[in-house]
Amino acid sequence: MYFFKYCFIIILSGLYSFILCISSLAGEIKPGSGYFVYEDHNEDSEKRDISVYYHCPTSFTKVDPILIIMHGNSRKVLRFWRPWKPYAEQYNALILAPEFDKFDFPGSLSYHSGGIYDIGTGDEKPEKQWTFSIIERIFDRAKFLTGSEQQKFLLYGHSAGGQFVHRFLTFNSGFKVARAVAANAGWYTLPLFTKDFPYGMGNSPANISNLKKLLATDLTILLGDRDTRQTKNLRQTRAARDQGLHRLARGKNYFRVGQEEAIKRNLQFNWKLKTVPGVGHSNEGMASIAASILLNKNPSK
Repeated sequence: MYFFKYCFIIILSGLYSFILCISSLAGEIKPGSGYFVYEDHNEDSEKRDISVYYHCPTSFTKVDPILIIMHGNSRKVLRFWRPWKPYAEQYNALILAPEFDKFDFPGSLSYHSGGIYDIGTGDEKPEKQWTFSIIERIFDRAKFLTGSEQQKFLLYGHSAGGQFVHRFLTFNSGFKVARAVAANAGWYTLPLFTKDFPYGMGNSPANISNLKKLLATDLTILLGDRDTRQTKNLRQTRAARDQGLHRLARGKNYFRVGQEEAIKRNLQFNWKLKTVPGVGHSNEGMASIAASILLNKNPSK
C-alpha cells in the first residue's frame, strides 16, 4: 500500500514539474514568482533561449510599471532577482530578470558591453543582434503576455549589470526606458568622443544624437559609500584606473564627466548622483533605495 502511495506521489510530482516546464516554455506570466523562456531570434542571427525570471503581484494591472533588472558578472540571476520580490509587491510592479548565460553571451564584450562587436572577429554587428536590443524585445514579450499598456519600462543593474545599463542608454538608438539606475558599476564608457570605445564613445556606433539622449535620460548613478575595495573582478587597466581607484570614485567621475559635457555642449542633463551610507558592493544593500527611486512614481504611459 505504501509502495503504491509513494509511486503515486512521485508521478504527481513529475507531472507537476512537467506542467511547470511546459508553461514556462509556452511563455506565461502568472501571479507570483516564476520564469518563462524567451526565444530570441531574427533573420540575421541564431536562435537563443533566454530564461526570464519574474515576480508578478496578484493585483498587477495593465497600467502598473514593469522593471527589468540586470544581473552581475557571476550571471547568477536568482541571486539578483530574489531581493527584489518584496519591492514588486510593495510597489505593485512586474519585475523581470533575464539570464544572459556565459554560453550564449561569453565574456564582458557580449554582456557588459552589450554585444555590439563580434567576440571572434571584432566586427561591428547589426543593431538587431546586439545584446542590448534583446532587452526591448523581452519587454515587448512581457507586454503581450500581461496585456500591459506601458510604453516604457524601468531599468536597474548592479555591478556588471550597472555597466550594462549605462551602455544600453549610451548606444541604443531609440530606447524605451522611462528611468534607470546604474549601481556600483566597475568602470564606465565615458560620454566623450575624445576617448575610444570601450572607455569612451569615440570610434563606436554612437553619435551626437546618442549623447543627447543619454544625458537627457532620467538616470541615477547609485553608489555604496563603502564600495571602495579593489576586488579581483575590478578592472585594473590604465584607462580604468584613470576613472578612479575603486567603484565609488569611478561612479562619481562618470557623473562629473557627464555633467561637464552637458554644460560644454549646452545639452539637457537629467542625471542624479546618490550614495547609500554603510553599503559596499551589494545588490541587496542597494535594492531598497533603487526601488524607491524607480518605483515611487509611475513612468509615462
